Amino acid sequence: MGNGWRQLMAGLNYERLFLAANMLGLARRAFDDVVAYVREREQFGRPVGSFQALRHRVADLATEIECSRLLVREVALDCDALPDELFPREASMAKLKATGIAKRTALEGMQMMGGYGYTTEFDMERHLRAAVVSTVYGGTSEIQRDVIGKTYGL
Repeated sequence: MGNGWRQLMAGLNYERLFLAANMLGLARRAFDDVVAYVREREQFGRPVGSFQALRHRVADLATEIECSRLLVREVALDCDALPDELFPREASMAKLKATGIAKRTALEGMQMMGGYGYTTEFDMERHLRAAVVSTVYGGTSEIQRDVIGKTYGL
């Protein structure tokens, strides 16, 4: 009795972690879709993915997705290892990072695909819609930043 607040907070931590994992999967799917597209789409007699600007964008997205994957994995391992502990900072960081990179990947994927990225013929427009809303539910990105800041005594 009297553990309600702690149970609620533990639930929020798991919710944020689940959302982070889900959006990590969405980021990876959007990334795979855009990489496949830029490998196939040709301009000036060669795949657009061979242009340095697009290669660099792909490299940056791949790096950020991997950083997010490692963060989500570490938080999940911590939650599994210490089920009675709360991880508000780590869970909020994982959600903030994963939803942010999902949104960025879908948006940049849409831009790299040009007009095709906006059509329902390709999945990128759906990825973007799902990624944008993920920065709102389960606590907005601003709320996640506030939680993280408060864990540092700010």
